[in-house]
Amino acid sequence: MFVVSALRTYAEQTRLYAQGRSAPGSKVTNAKAGESYHNFGLAFDFAVIRDGRAVWDQNLQEWKLFVAICKNSGFEWGGDWRTFKDYPHLQLSESPALAELRKSFPHGWRGTHERSVWRIATDLPVRNGDRDPNPAGRHGVVAQAQRVLNVDDDGYFGDVTERAARQYQDSHNAGGHGVPSGTGLPVTGVIDAPTFSALQAADDNGEAEDGDAPGGWLTSPEIAQALGSDLGNVRRNWPRIARALRRARMTTESAKIAATATVIVEVGRGFEPINEFGDDDYFTRMYEGRGDLGNTQPGDGARYHGRGYIQLTGRANYRTYGERLGLPLEDQPTIALDPGIAARVLVDYFSERGVDEAAAAGDWKLVRRKVNGGLNGWPTFKSAVDALKAAH
Repeated sequence: MFVVSALRTYAEQTRLYAQGRSAPGSKVTNAKAGESYHNFGLAFDFAVIRDGRAVWDQNLQEWKLFVAICKNSGFEWGGDWRTFKDYPHLQLSESPALAELRKSFPHGWRGTHERSVWRIATDLPVRNGDRDPNPAGRHGVVAQAQRVLNVDDDGYFGDVTERAARQYQDSHNAGGHGVPSGTGLPVTGVIDAPTFSALQAADDNGEAEDGDAPGGWLTSPEIAQALGSDLGNVRRNWPRIARALRRARMTTESAKIAATATVIVEVGRGFEPINEFGDDDYFTRMYEGRGDLGNTQPGDGARYHGRGYIQLTGRANYRTYGERLGLPLEDQPTIALDPGIAARVLVDYFSERGVDEAAAAGDWKLVRRKVNGGLNGWPTFKSAVDALKAAH
């Protein structure tokens, strides 16, 4: 047997719930964030391993035996539910009510009781374990810092935010300007007054470069209008892509056009990171045991399916980009759906392949080949390029 999923963050739960609703794919859960025992470390999903491959089939004898053992050990099986049967799912039957868990741990379980009880932060400094007074409003100190750090601005300062803060401090000075690694701000992972001031300065400078000030490139409404995309999604996603481009010194109009058109052709006019189309059975058939993708462990095919603006696929790629960007992508592959992280992966992919150089030369077919390996989606890509050029 193989445990496919256990503890699941609120952000991960939200993305799973969106699948088959507001996001592409088939429905995989009826539970929103905070409505699953996964969010509190009291449930897990499993698969049967045969010949080194994960198999999802509740009619297998091994499956039935494992379920029987778990039920006799105090677990409730999703296959017994009257609606939306969830055959790989098991949860502790004597668990507290979800309402009680949400009250005690309003952003889910984080490994220990101390880490799971969030401190309300109304002023600087903020650190791991702090949250904004009203996280849903996305206006607090934590959310403001998260937006510039290019991570999910959910208002909860967790491990990903701390790691991003450390990276920023290591490579930026008090004025918010990029400097060689090791010569920036004191690396503490805490957002104190100097760090927050540097973040604000970088954001002010960046907004002018990104087009939200006179003389810049296209604004989010102009991009949405040019491409026929959802304005709300463009507002959420474009600033993160723009910041990632800026940090990689890709500030030319051609680089912005290349990135924006690539997003359109890869994920559609919804203009947001997506899960690859398919379910666990499909991903297993396609990717399980693929040595070229680094999928060496049972369950890797489903766990490391495509995600993001470009479809990051395979354990090896999650590990490589995680190491390059200083992110726990291999351990937490679903964070590849976070717009800020997806933007960093996209831009790092561009940098690695010299996509911006091809765009600067005006060779749009080469841009597409460098991203895609061929000209798949070329008519959509070229149409987006032309629309963005005309809009500016």
